[in-house]
Amino acid sequence: MNNCLYNCSPEGLTMILLMAALLILGVLVGAAAHTPLPVLLPAAGAIALWLLAFTIRERARER
Repeated sequence: MNNCLYNCSPEGLTMILLMAALLILGVLVGAAAHTPLPVLLPAAGAIALWLLAFTIRERARER
C-alpha cells in the first residue's frame, strides 16, 4: 500500500519544493515592499556581500 499523500516520485517532490520556494519568495518580497528604504538598503547590501563571499569560497573550493 502506498502511504504517500502526494506523488512521491522525484518529479513530484521537485514540484513541491519549487512551490514552497516560490511561496517563501513571495512572502519575503512582500515583507521587503513594506520595509523602509533606510532599513532595506543595508540589509540588501549585507545579503549581497554574504552571497559574494559564499561564491568566492565555493569557487576556491573547486580548485
